Amino acid sequence: MGIGLIDEDQKLLLLIAAIFIVSIIAFWPLMTVFVWAVALAIALMPLHKRLSRRVKPTISATLVTFGVLLVIMLVVSAATYVIYNDIDYTGVMVATLVKGFAQTGFAAFLPTFSAAQFANMPLTLIQIVLNTLLSLTANPALLLLQIIILFLSLSMLLYLGEEMWNVATFNLSPKLSAAVGRLSEITGNTIYSLIAIQISAAFLCFLLAIPFFYLLGYGHELLFATMIGFAMLIPLIGAQLFLLFFAAYMLSLGDIKSALITLFIGYPLLSGWIDFYYRPVMMRRRVAVHPVFMIIGIFAGVPFMGIVGFILGPALMALALTGYEIYSEQMGAKEGPEPS
Repeated sequence: MGIGLIDEDQKLLLLIAAIFIVSIIAFWPLMTVFVWAVALAIALMPLHKRLSRRVKPTISATLVTFGVLLVIMLVVSAATYVIYNDIDYTGVMVATLVKGFAQTGFAAFLPTFSAAQFANMPLTLIQIVLNTLLSLTANPALLLLQIIILFLSLSMLLYLGEEMWNVATFNLSPKLSAAVGRLSEITGNTIYSLIAIQISAAFLCFLLAIPFFYLLGYGHELLFATMIGFAMLIPLIGAQLFLLFFAAYMLSLGDIKSALITLFIGYPLLSGWIDFYYRPVMMRRRVAVHPVFMIIGIFAGVPFMGIVGFILGPALMALALTGYEIYSEQMGAKEGPEPS
């Protein structure tokens, strides 16, 4: 086919596609930021639409963006204050656990500390946390710039995202438009469920942890509840790892009874029913994909795509399954009813 056989609309489409491809290549290091901006915009779009009925869309997008930023800062600041305020006790826990299991077969899995580090364990923990945070980015200024780009992108996507999507899908054929609409709906519902349910699960775990640790009698209930609440944000394994850490700490103290209570009562209460009942039930209400496939998407996405895989893994899994359903329905429609 010669270039002369391509009409003006097709030429314009090729030009725009080339611009998008070049832009994606040029800004590839920021793709993680953009993916999270899109995911947050999808999750916050219902709130933006409700607020837009009362104020202008520009004001609504700005308020929602700054509201999210403010909530994140308040939650992180409160958690940091609680953990730092009890850093001495956290240091005692770590030192007790390491010493308690030093002469066992689990010693190979424990971190090694020098005598000086043991002598000032709270400072050692602070240094470990700071080194871990610094290792996540070689350039703190670049990290700050990425955060700014994230929230600027979020604000613009809230304001213009729906209009941009409508323009992009305006000229599709009825058949293709129906398929794209179905795929976009399942993707939006999947992303919304992942973010909203993950946050609600962490908050629910935090609330349940306060009375549980209070009744357990070790004190520092707010510290433990904060730790396991944030651990719950790590899909599937976060809360379990914290409960194992806490049970191991009690075993190192010789408190077998409390360790068993943590494992056989604390785990079902704080993690088990949330992972195997609350999440699946809540996701099934919005996502017409079996929760097991969502779990497979997370397990496959996070190791190979990093933190963005938490969004892309389940979303791609939902797209693949929905695409297969659409294909099956189309093939069934073409074959028609069996002759009697």
